[in-house]
Amino acid sequence: INCAHWTMVAEKDPLLRSRWQAPTSSFDDMLPFQGLRGVCAMAIFLGHQTDNFLASPFHGQSVVVGLEYLQAVSLFFLLSGIPLVRLYSTPKKFNDWAGTVDFWRKRAARLAPMYYLTLVLNLVAVVLSVEKLDVSATLESFFGCAFLLQTWVPSFFNIGGVLWQVATFAYGYALFPFLSRRLERWSDGVLGFGIAGLWLFSAALWAAILALCPPGPSQDLALLIWHVHCVSRLPQIIAGVLLGALVERWREEPHLNRNRWAIVTDLLSLFLLATAVQAPVRQWMNGTSARLDDSIGMEAVFLPLHALWLAGMVLAYRPEEPERVCCTRVVLSARLLLALGDISLVLYCVHIPVLFAYSMVFAFVTTGDWHLAPTITDYDLRVKAPWWHAPFQWILVLAVSFLVARWFEAPMRKWLSAAGPKSATHSAVEPAPRAAPTQQFGGQAV
Repeated sequence: INCAHWTMVAEKDPLLRSRWQAPTSSFDDMLPFQGLRGVCAMAIFLGHQTDNFLASPFHGQSVVVGLEYLQAVSLFFLLSGIPLVRLYSTPKKFNDWAGTVDFWRKRAARLAPMYYLTLVLNLVAVVLSVEKLDVSATLESFFGCAFLLQTWVPSFFNIGGVLWQVATFAYGYALFPFLSRRLERWSDGVLGFGIAGLWLFSAALWAAILALCPPGPSQDLALLIWHVHCVSRLPQIIAGVLLGALVERWREEPHLNRNRWAIVTDLLSLFLLATAVQAPVRQWMNGTSARLDDSIGMEAVFLPLHALWLAGMVLAYRPEEPERVCCTRVVLSARLLLALGDISLVLYCVHIPVLFAYSMVFAFVTTGDWHLAPTITDYDLRVKAPWWHAPFQWILVLAVSFLVARWFEAPMRKWLSAAGPKSATHSAVEPAPRAAPTQQFGGQAV
């Protein structure tokens, strides 16, 4: 994590500035975002593990412990726009078609290797783990995911699994250059109303499901579609870009009360922690379906709080006194979380196939049959490992994630980023170690 290097680059590069940015574009204030990505990736991994791959020792309970992890998805989408705005949102960055194509190529280099590797691993896991393979449905889902269609057509969801989120990021990156060109023209009020409007649109879709679908399986299915559909998720990415524009304008205000932002951010951290603490209680009293419905509701309703929380992490930073920061910044800047953040994309992608492999081996050792489900649409596994296998699964998933990140994802990203022509503008302003921002922020966003 080389903040000093990228700060030096920003000081020398006039294209990293705009009329609403400070002369120096340091990324020290965004360091907690990398730790937050590590937290979010771990939360999603642990949530999927406890919901689907571990047997509960408690009578009448379908899972070991209920975890609140779906808000991590919304946070991933929202925080992606803030560093992108600082890196790219100047008129000269996308002043020609070549610059836009170069941006898309680098985003594809970031997402494509892990996306397609995971898609192939998911296909292998499904073929080996189901008893009766529907070849037609399997191929339909595989090729639908290969063309990033599962976030528009949820029936393609089965083979892709968690890759729907990466596909949604791809659509957000496709829109970003066109949105970026207009940010300077919009006032703070327009940006704020834009964030509010996008939130209300996404939340209104969720509210319509509750109003129009009767409680039961049909409503649960509709809420799942809302959770994975591009129509409800793409507005969150766009809202993150608008939030990034606001943060860039406010962060160098001479009269900005950073102590107040620190207090607000820490209070919001306590509130969000409380939403996590309630999940096990809700699970114990009302079951998995009620907990997940509540979690999706918090995704839809809490976007303004998430936006305020993320903005506060940046605005609470004191460049002249970096040691005087809010507690949230201190926690999320811990070395362990930063290391997790650096592999968050890999961890997010590979944890499902690794957990499937572990479960198949366990099923074969204990029953002599490695099959886990009758068909690809049966999500309740035939055999689950006991709860005390959880630490072994943690070690395995994290070890595989670090190895894949080092020996596959990073080399492929660097190779693909270096390949292909560059526009004259970009070749003049982008130094050779361009991978520094990706290492800085980790995860999906940069």
